[in-house]
Amino acid sequence: MNDTTARSEQYRGFTISVTPQKDNDDLWDFTYRLQREGETAAQAITRSRTLGGYAAPETACAAGLEVAKTEVDNLLRP
Repeated sequence: MNDTTARSEQYRGFTISVTPQKDNDDLWDFTYRLQREGETAAQAITRSRTLGGYAAPETACAAGLEVAKTEVDNLLRP
């Protein structure tokens, strides 16, 4: 994986895209974007995580996917 390559996954009608980003302590955090199928890019939700930090970009991506999936689950909860 290139250090800043976005990883995308389909989950419950959303496309989740996670991009690792290096913080100022040489650890990795992430930004994720949620886009519901059929909606425009302007309606996408973007979030950034800059606390904690991860040792590798792959770990940051995996963590970002889990956080984004939790947000999707919360958005779809009745």
